[in-house]
Amino acid sequence: MTAVLPAASRAAACAEDQLPALTQALLAEQVGALPGAVSATVVTVAGPRLRPWAGAGPAGPDVDRLQAKVGQGPAFPAAADASGRPVVSNDLWTDQRWRLPTAHGTPPVRSVVATALPGPERARAVLTVYGADDDLLEAAAGGALADVVPDLAAAVCVVRARLEVADLQVALTTNRTIGAAIGITMISRRLPYQQAAELLRMLSNHTNTRLGELAEEILFTGLVPDLPEAHRPPGPGSAPGSAPGSAQGSARR
Repeated sequence: MTAVLPAASRAAACAEDQLPALTQALLAEQVGALPGAVSATVVTVAGPRLRPWAGAGPAGPDVDRLQAKVGQGPAFPAAADASGRPVVSNDLWTDQRWRLPTAHGTPPVRSVVATALPGPERARAVLTVYGADDDLLEAAAGGALADVVPDLAAAVCVVRARLEVADLQVALTTNRTIGAAIGITMISRRLPYQQAAELLRMLSNHTNTRLGELAEEILFTGLVPDLPEAHRPPGPGSAPGSAPGSAQGSARR
């Protein structure tokens, strides 16, 4: 077979916005290289929670979503096995180690090989390859899958690390923007910090706007939108939504 070589180098050199597509391409290569494989996916498993992460080929991603919904399936024992031994089944739907519901029909896959990828244990990545028949199991038993796991695992770790860094950078920028918007709200509405933050949260919910987007608008315009009267909490004029200079505020002076 043709190994993915070197997948980790490709992940390191890939443009940031192409990282999800690269992961899908790497999995597609596994499907093409393994006899009997029709789909391959990577999920992350943290305790009882499974998060679909990337997939290629039909049916596999559907099975992953089903595992995530019911909290059972081959990815869970694979993630729990610290030795890295694959979980193998020749019939995904009748295997008694898990009970996946079949009342609404089953995706067209039958055999499965799930392998935990080396990496952080707090959210273990699991490579799952699905097949329509037993040919997949013969290829896995022959070591074909084991040949590519280390390189693919390294690539997944690189992609995950780069995406986490990107998410942290976005979060840091967003938090700074929200903090600045709270400051503007404190000054313009003469509110303490907690009430200013609560006003922004209420405005975000009422307008169905992400808090970060609302904060960007406030920084751009320098204006804090008014909360409709019906949505203002009862209380004194300093409560969220009560602007200084309002009719209520003037009546008290």
